[in-house]
This record gives sequence, C-alpha cells and structure tokens, in this order.
Amino acid sequence: MSQNNWEADKMLDVYIHDYLVKRDLKATAQAFQAEGKVSSDPVAIDAPGGFLFEWWSVFWDIFIARTNEKHSEVAASYIETQLLKARDQQQQQQQQQPQTSQPSHIQQQQQH
Repeated sequence: MSQNNWEADKMLDVYIHDYLVKRDLKATAQAFQAEGKVSSDPVAIDAPGGFLFEWWSVFWDIFIARTNEKHSEVAASYIETQLLKARDQQQQQQQQQPQTSQPSHIQQQQQH
C-alpha cells in the first residue's frame, strides 16, 4: 500500500471515530479507536455533526438530485451545471473531429 493510501485510510479512521463520538456512541468509538489504533489527536475539520456527516449530507443531496427524488435547490443547480458542462464538452469534441467525406457511391448518386 502506498504512503498516500495509508494516510488516507488513517484520516478516514480519524473521521469515523469523530463521527461516532459526536453521535454519542462512546463504547463503539472506544472499541473502534482501540481495534483500529486510531489517533486521539483532534480532527482538522471540527464540524458540529462531524466532518464525515457533513460530507455525507452533501453527497446524499447531490446523489438524490440525480434520481429526481426530493432534493435541495443547490443540489439541483449542481446537477444541472454538470449536465450542461457534459453537453458542452461533447459538442466541443464533435466539432474537433475531422469532417469525414461522404463515400464515393453517395457522391455519385448526388451528382445524378
């Protein structure tokens, strides 16, 4: 496992522990910290509900917006912007493709 993956795993563990503590799941948080050897250092992003919960809330809102379920206006705007960007990118790619000439049998038919 690379150093970056190891650090990412450890950071995820720290934020899972933070989430458990903020949900008042003390025994679970303590067991997770002991078994996973999770650092007891304070988290860098100290959100009231926990960074993991904040991140999940944003992810879920955007995910639900894609399925046309109940979602926020912000998520709907984000999805619309992403769709417009994808369409624009597709149009640019089509414009960059060289124009192919028509096969000779079609050109002959058009001349007659």
